[in-house]
Amino acid sequence: MSQKSKSRIGIGNIVSIFGLSLLGFFTFMGALMLTAGNTGAAIAIAAASVVVMSLILAAAIYCKQVDTDFSRWKKLEIAALVALVIAACFPARYVMHFFDVMGNKEELQAAAVADAGGIRSMFRTYEDGELSALAVTNTGLQNALGEQCDLNVSDYLATASINNYDDIDAWILVERRMLLGDMGVDGGLPYTSYKHNVDSVVNEWMADVKSWDLLKIGRQSKLAGELAPAVASELTKRSALGKLPVIFYDENVYTVSNPNQTVTVSAPTLSFEQKLTHTQEFNVLYLLIYIIIIALIAVQYILTPRSEKTEIGEGQNISHIEGVNRL
Repeated sequence: MSQKSKSRIGIGNIVSIFGLSLLGFFTFMGALMLTAGNTGAAIAIAAASVVVMSLILAAAIYCKQVDTDFSRWKKLEIAALVALVIAACFPARYVMHFFDVMGNKEELQAAAVADAGGIRSMFRTYEDGELSALAVTNTGLQNALGEQCDLNVSDYLATASINNYDDIDAWILVERRMLLGDMGVDGGLPYTSYKHNVDSVVNEWMADVKSWDLLKIGRQSKLAGELAPAVASELTKRSALGKLPVIFYDENVYTVSNPNQTVTVSAPTLSFEQKLTHTQEFNVLYLLIYIIIIALIAVQYILTPRSEKTEIGEGQNISHIEGVNRL
């Protein structure tokens, strides 16, 4: 083999390895987003794509260089090239999805901002509901104190040790600290600490989205979808721990119509994960980029010279081959 041919093969190796590296990276990133942060699956998809493409490419190059039984190896070479094209179809979805995400950066960032706002709005809903419940119970207690009350109201006043208006204020303050302040219940976090922790998680996620850290965004794509229902459940359970009845006057006696005003918090409708894991309409530009990547991978095959030896066909002998010197 000439020095020129060796040089071409060396360049081809470098370009093809570069193309395979691009394929592996873009496939991993696209798969990470399509699988909503499943790192193991993304690595497996990317590794399988690169390995299969490498093996088929190596097979095509080997068939191209074989210097015996040309017709049979030529057929195998063509089969390997067809297999290469077919194999290239598998990672195409992931690579093109990666570029689709890149092309819709602003839309995805806006969706993340909306999701973060939805999570924070659950705390506002909870706080507004509890403040209203505290006010309703406080008013009922103020009105019922020293008046004719039924057994439910009397039991409540006795349990809360309420004998005067100062006791009412102290009781309402305890309920407020438990539901909205710095008092934990049964070993649980105080409300203010829980809210701070959730807000820190959301802020960190939003910082990654705003800086467009694709690796972290891909791994944390489910964060909002998992956090929202957890927060809704926690706030609803916390509200149920309160003791804020509705006390009203009915037929000359104060009675309880609702033993506890529980605030039910519902998770908002989120869109970031759905937008991140679903590809938009087909884009010709992304397809062209993918074709270029596949072309880079095939450069080693293209630059590999075909065997220069001549095959002796059936019914021929060496004296019949043009260009062969006779002794």
